[in-house]
Amino acid sequence: MGVGLGSRGRTAREAMRHAHGSVRRLGVAVALVTTWMAAPAQALSIDVVCTGFTGCTTLGRSNGGYGSAFQQSFWNMTAGHNCTNYAAYRLTHGRLVARPPGTDDAMTWGPAAVAAGVPVDDVPTVGAVAWWKAGVGGASTSGHVAYVEAILPGGVLISEDNLNGDFRWRLMARSDGTWPSGFIHYPASDGSPAGAFISVTSPGSGQLDFWGSAMDPDVPVGSRTYLVTLGGPRGTPGVETFTFETEFFRFHRTPTVGTRGATTMYLYALNAPGTAGKDALLGHRDVTIR
Repeated sequence: MGVGLGSRGRTAREAMRHAHGSVRRLGVAVALVTTWMAAPAQALSIDVVCTGFTGCTTLGRSNGGYGSAFQQSFWNMTAGHNCTNYAAYRLTHGRLVARPPGTDDAMTWGPAAVAAGVPVDDVPTVGAVAWWKAGVGGASTSGHVAYVEAILPGGVLISEDNLNGDFRWRLMARSDGTWPSGFIHYPASDGSPAGAFISVTSPGSGQLDFWGSAMDPDVPVGSRTYLVTLGGPRGTPGVETFTFETEFFRFHRTPTVGTRGATTMYLYALNAPGTAGKDALLGHRDVTIR
């Protein structure tokens, strides 16, 4: 299971429950995977290949380097043993994927991907993220995500981490009751920031109240710079502009500005200097400033 942090303090506990009772741990060599492949599907129920960073490495099952980095946060997810943080790590190491807006607790990953135009289907592929809705396939009320490692004739090999649990590899099949709600096929990013301009209002004289979300996929967690223009896109003569910084994926600001009346606000995420990609327009919205 995993927990996402949309803003500081927003966490949710997740723990993997399995509908088929206790987990059956298979302490066998990697070579015996071929035996499982030949076995009938009903014999594959909750087959745990290995558990723990060391235990899995001993059997040749990699964690992609997460074992030495799991106390760090990726995609602003909760660090440590956590399904969303592990999946985010795998999507940002050895490859470059931007976090879609709305990607928080595990159950949100599928809908957020669909809303961002990322393919979600029932076809597993290596490198895809297996995603469970709340309560599906043994997942908790917060859902679950895992990383697809291999496609076998008898099922799909996934690696995963679990809140209050441990890292492991597991073999699942369509008939064993653990099949996910879908598989998310994230496209590669060019390194540009990505996100959304969520909303803007004017609650008081000269005030803006706006929400957005964004990340720069090829930069570690830390403060990022954003640009606001009022009255036209950047570069338009006479527009009011200001910048601000935040380290969070989802952000909220209430600045006082000089512009009054009906106008259009443009929100940009600025690409981190010296990295791949370019500045990104997160969106524009009409607003009447009091």
